Amino acid sequence: MVRVQPNTPDSGSAPTRAAARAAQQRRRSLILVGVILVLAVAVAVVLGAFFLRGAPGEPEQDTSSASTSDCLPASLRITADPAVAGAVEAAVADLTRSGADCPGVTISVEDSSATAAALAAGSVPEFDVWVPDSAMWPARATGQAELTGVDAAELVVGDPVASTPVVFAATEATAAALQATGAGFSSLASPSVAAVLPDPSTVAASSAALLALQTAVAGDARVFTAIALGLDTGVVPTAADALAAASTATTPTIAVTTEQAVLEYGEDAGTPLVPIYPADVKPAVSVSLVTLADASDDTLAAVKEFSVALAGGSDRLAEFGLRDAAGNALGSTAEGAEDAGTASEPVDSANQAEALRTWQMLTAPSRMLSLNDVSGSMLQPVTADMRRIDLFEQAAVRAINSLSADSSLATWVFSSRRIGGQDWQEIVPFGPLGDPAHKQRTIDTANGLDSLVGGGTGLYDSVLAAVQYMRETYVPGQVNLVLLNTDGYNEDDEGLDLPGLLAQLETLRDPAKPVAVIAIGYGPDTDQAALEQIAAATDGAAYQALQPTDIGTVLVDAVTQRGCRPNCG
Repeated sequence: MVRVQPNTPDSGSAPTRAAARAAQQRRRSLILVGVILVLAVAVAVVLGAFFLRGAPGEPEQDTSSASTSDCLPASLRITADPAVAGAVEAAVADLTRSGADCPGVTISVEDSSATAAALAAGSVPEFDVWVPDSAMWPARATGQAELTGVDAAELVVGDPVASTPVVFAATEATAAALQATGAGFSSLASPSVAAVLPDPSTVAASSAALLALQTAVAGDARVFTAIALGLDTGVVPTAADALAAASTATTPTIAVTTEQAVLEYGEDAGTPLVPIYPADVKPAVSVSLVTLADASDDTLAAVKEFSVALAGGSDRLAEFGLRDAAGNALGSTAEGAEDAGTASEPVDSANQAEALRTWQMLTAPSRMLSLNDVSGSMLQPVTADMRRIDLFEQAAVRAINSLSADSSLATWVFSSRRIGGQDWQEIVPFGPLGDPAHKQRTIDTANGLDSLVGGGTGLYDSVLAAVQYMRETYVPGQVNLVLLNTDGYNEDDEGLDLPGLLAQLETLRDPAKPVAVIAIGYGPDTDQAALEQIAAATDGAAYQALQPTDIGTVLVDAVTQRGCRPNCG
């Protein structure tokens, strides 16, 4: 018997129960797959954000400028000072992890002073970016090139990327005593503590300290000169030498250096050193990237990425003892660095370079031609038992004894028509004061100048002859100058007049080979206005001793104040 289900739809248009159950299972499977896919995408997003930002506690990465390549846009040749080379190498390592297919980066390590000297001499730069330990060095290189007329590469100094304060390094006992008295740069004149200074011509911290010293003494050139000449006796070649001297000294001694140098000296030394942050002036040397004015856009783009990597690596800077560009102390800086806080001020690079020039002028060996007036007026009595020439002789001996042994000195005298129509005469030729025989001969001559007195004042022709001689026999690396001593007016009517002399001096002028006239007028009868014009024409200085007792002070001042002329005050 066949059962017929009424109203049963045609098999082609209605599913069976089995088919319906199968369809329902398929829908559930699709929903499950969809949920799994959504969860997978969510997990991927979370993991991606985790890896982009880093683990909790790690600095978040900036992906705003992410590109498809981790390579620099161009190869770079970097020259770095040893003090910053470690931080530079670490930053470069981070930028060049993509492999051998990226543009190459080479790093050369060279003292900044050597790089600056090569640039000042006109050498072709062997770098795309230079990282000196102070912005003073490019300023010095450019200034020296301009002074000597050398066609040197044009440099562009970028913003600072790091810094380190200039400090005094001392043993803990010395540091405690000095900090209790508020020691600063103005304290360097104190005889109770010795100061060891790394050579300012090669160590940037020292020239920064010299500029700070000028500020601390309110620009008083005489005070600065006295302290600077005292520091000269304690100059050593390097910062390491200065730190070693402070560490092994048996009397209170400080080394002028940087916070970074103290950190690198470390506690492994036999006697650890700690930094003393000066109480008066708080200088800091800044590290900047230096590029060439004609650098390509690709090179500049690569330098920019390198700059960001170096300046942005705060932990990396701290690892190498450096602070950030603003002077903020980071995690691993020296104990007690919080006392300095952010008060350290970046040193002006141009003024720092000028302070170095002043130092070199002060401490360079002198090559001095002493041009002495022996006209009849020098026999004029000035005290009951002393003539003007007698006071000058005593002062001259003091001045000779104030010069260093590596200086050289010649003695000329002048009065009208000493040798035929010539007003000047060489008495003692040039010789080193380190030679006992030459020094004694020079002193004996000074003591016997009264025997040469006679005639009028043949001033202008004698000055020109002395400057010409010094220019013709110029010795680089020494302070070449004429020390003019006179008590009157020019009385040679047959020779040059003042305008003629000034015109001749202007013709002889050569900034690369300066020969200054340091003029000293003795007594009220001196033509001081003429002496001032002569000094100005040679970038020298003019002094006047109105009272007999002034002669000794003025002459010694003139000899020892070579570096601050013509603004010694």
